[in-house]
Amino acid sequence: MPDQGPNEKVEDAQEGQNSLDNGELIFDSLLDITMVAKYYEILNELLNDPTELALNAEKVERIDGAGLQLLVSFIKEAEKVNLPVKWSGVSQVFDTAAKTAALENDLKYVV
Repeated sequence: MPDQGPNEKVEDAQEGQNSLDNGELIFDSLLDITMVAKYYEILNELLNDPTELALNAEKVERIDGAGLQLLVSFIKEAEKVNLPVKWSGVSQVFDTAAKTAALENDLKYVV
């Protein structure tokens, strides 16, 4: 399978490969500025659901400051509305980005 260019990856991610299944939100391979608006909508809706939510970032291959900031903001808002949030997994790329930005404590995950 040939390597995809950045535009092809964005198009694939925008087709909605993420899923919310049994209270788990599974992020696509992209969690960067190109996807922040999409995830803002999804996460904002989830703030109204009082059931426990698991975030899964095991598929994330590219993340930037915008993606990290969105997640930090979401976790803080979730705490305000008493929405329990846990992580079911993160990729090495996600972990490295969070640690580089010194946000692993704000994101409240353990690897």
